[in-house]
Amino acid sequence: MGSLTFLEDYVMIKRPDTGARKKLRITMCVLFLFQIIICTFPFIHFMPKDGDVTTASPFYMVTMLFGSAGALTEDILRFCAISIAVIIIPVVGFFFCALDKEYNLKNIASALCCLAGVYITLVISRRAVSYGAVMELLLYVLIMLLTSFAMVMRLSKDEEKKDEEKRSLK
Repeated sequence: MGSLTFLEDYVMIKRPDTGARKKLRITMCVLFLFQIIICTFPFIHFMPKDGDVTTASPFYMVTMLFGSAGALTEDILRFCAISIAVIIIPVVGFFFCALDKEYNLKNIASALCCLAGVYITLVISRRAVSYGAVMELLLYVLIMLLTSFAMVMRLSKDEEKKDEEKRSLK
């Protein structure tokens, strides 16, 4: 067997999920679904032109973007545009975790989704955080821990298989 690159060796080799790795994948799917549900909770506090402080969820901000764009300030328009990313990131993470059962793409995509989600959530709510954003950040940290655990499990299982193959050849 020739030498493989890191991408081929670590990511693209088929290894079906069994046991603990399958449970981790399902747990990450459920947590990404919770992330989508949390997008309905209040994320930010903002002040429209009338002067009252209001809270808004990403879903509400997207409906504002497509509903009454003429009455929005520049700051609120920025929040509306970023809210689309807040909704899309957990959806992408869910589909990668749900559909990838044999490759390691689910772990890499999950890690990238978590990093992007934390960054976007901090950009949205750096001045006016609400409890939805805090819950989303905590879930992203939990998903990132599970993802790193799944990556370590995959590496350790691969090393065990390589050791078993070397022993069987001797």
